[in-house]
Amino acid sequence: MENLMLDIIDEFLDIQEDENEVWKVEDDLSADWCLDKIRESQAEYRRFEMVANTKIQQIQEALIKEKKKADDEISFFESKLREYFENVEQNSKETKTQRSYKLPSGALKLKKAKIDFDYDKTKLVEVADTIENMKDYIKIKKDFNWAEFKKNLKINGNSIVNKETGEIVEIEGLRLIEKPEEFTVEV
Repeated sequence: MENLMLDIIDEFLDIQEDENEVWKVEDDLSADWCLDKIRESQAEYRRFEMVANTKIQQIQEALIKEKKKADDEISFFESKLREYFENVEQNSKETKTQRSYKLPSGALKLKKAKIDFDYDKTKLVEVADTIENMKDYIKIKKDFNWAEFKKNLKINGNSIVNKETGEIVEIEGLRLIEKPEEFTVEV
């Protein structure tokens, strides 16, 4: 099949070299042949894609295995460093939020426990809306309702027209763009 494909490609290239003769689809038989060629190309791509995806999956599985191995090793050494860190009170630097111990290859740090906020913005907005002195903390977000605005517009030639008034709409942020026609082949 590969040899047949190469012969067809060679024949196609020979035809293209002849400046006076241009290959065209001239009947249903040649159009159907083109569809077969598209189908064969799609099948070949799907085969290639399947092999590539299998290879990718194998590589990802190997990567996951190596990640677990590295994580286990890192966890082991971090636990040993934590034990060591607990015993080196002298020469460590302590601030209000952390304690650290410097070494030539890096530093060991222990961030101290603290209490922090946990909040739900939606619930806070609901509550703040009912309490007078909290209303200042509510932000109002503006958004343009394009779906509703578009219902009042129509395209007339190269102009945008308001359906209700018949006036031409010329505003910044709104313009027409032409989308080219799109030819598709279904197999």
